[in-house]
Formats: sequence, structure tokens, C-alpha cells
Amino acid sequence: MKRLMTMLGVAGLAVASFAAVDDTLISFSTPGPDKYADGSDVLAGECYALVWSADGVFEGIKADGTTVDPADKVVLLAAVAKQGENGTYCPPLLYQVDAELAATLNKGVYAVYLLDTRVTAADGAVAVGGLDENGKLKAVNSYGSVSGDTKAAAGAGAIAQAKTTAIGGAAVATLVEVEAPVITAIKPSGTKITISTSGLSPVVDYKVVTGAKPGEFATELDAKADANGDFTFEKPTNGSFFKVIGVRKFDK
Repeated sequence: MKRLMTMLGVAGLAVASFAAVDDTLISFSTPGPDKYADGSDVLAGECYALVWSADGVFEGIKADGTTVDPADKVVLLAAVAKQGENGTYCPPLLYQVDAELAATLNKGVYAVYLLDTRVTAADGAVAVGGLDENGKLKAVNSYGSVSGDTKAAAGAGAIAQAKTTAIGGAAVATLVEVEAPVITAIKPSGTKITISTSGLSPVVDYKVVTGAKPGEFATELDAKADANGDFTFEKPTNGSFFKVIGVRKFDK
């Protein structure tokens, strides 16, 4: 059994008495104001992640929300950032790790991270990408630790308090790994060319450039990716080589 609960003072702590005797309870929050790497206030609804690593060194998160080190685990994703009088913060949370999962993590270390999941709409509006209907991350731009390490073997049924602080802009400076896209096909059709790709990331804006020979890509083409990752554009008069390059939407 695992549950995520908002704690409200002493009354909230009483929730622990409903946990199974061999479950592990972890509480965390931030005092705020929490900020992104560019210094702007974290948006309401932004995600915090409770992560676990066997050696106490969490290697990070990729753009798709998976861990860089397959041995690391994202135990909890909480899209709970809240606006307060002193800025955005993570409200007090109590997470109940069921006994079966806790047993596999009892030799490692927990930590809490703030994620930057911002996305930009077609009209330029910025919003939290957050989680999809299955509770999975849609996209991650960067991440930063808001806590010190908390030993996983805190004791069954006990509350392990993850010591957290407000996270400033300089602290959210670790950009996620983004793999280079791969061109899978180039299909000419009349005056147009369609380039099919794989591996496009939602945290990157992509464009197609062309050149007369490899290594000399200088001209940007009017081409946007569709939902399938295909770029269709008018065949250039001077250009026989093509490359898809990307620029991060949020590079800090």
C-alpha cells in the first residue's frame, strides 16, 4: 500500500497511525520561494520527485522522466507546487512506501528534487507540463535537489523527515540529457521533401538546416515537425544535405 497525504499540523501527523506497521513513511516540504534556474518563480502545479539511489548518488533524470542510471528510482512524482505569500513552495507531504517496495530500497538513500516541466504552447504561453493521465512525466527540462540525503532504512512505520530548503535559481541548473534525433527517411515528392525522424524530445524546438555538402549546414528551412516527427518543406535550390538540429525551449 502506498499513499500520498497533505499534512496539516499535528492532525496530519496522526495519519501515520493508519499505516501498516512495516510501511515506511517519509515527509517533506519546502519553505519557499522555490525558483527555476532562470530565476523565475516556480509555477503552481510544478512537480517534486522523491528519488532513491543505492549509493546515495542520484545520477539524474532524462527528458522523458526516466533515470539516467537504471538502478536509481523515482519513487514518487507530486505535482503539488503551491503559490503562497512568500512565493511558490511544496506543501507538507507525507508519503507512505508500502512494505514490499520499501524492502527493496532499504539499503539506499532518498532525496527530494524539484523538476522543471515547463512547456511552451504554439501561442507562446508557458505552462507546467506536469504529469499525463497515467501519472507519467510529459517532459523534463532540468532538475535540482531541494533536500539532503535521507537514509532509506529509517525504520518500519517511522516517519523519516527529509530536510528540505527553498531552492533558488542557481540550484536548478542540471539540464536533462537529450539524445540527438535520428533521420530515418528522406522522401522527395514533387517540389517538396519530407524528412522522417525518431527520437524527438518535447523539451527541444527542432529545425531543419541544409547545405551543399556535409559540415556546411548554413540555411534554415521553413519546416516544422508534425505529430509523427515528419518535417515537410519546399525543396531548396541550393542544398542537397539535410540535418535536424534542436534548441532547448528552457536552457537554464
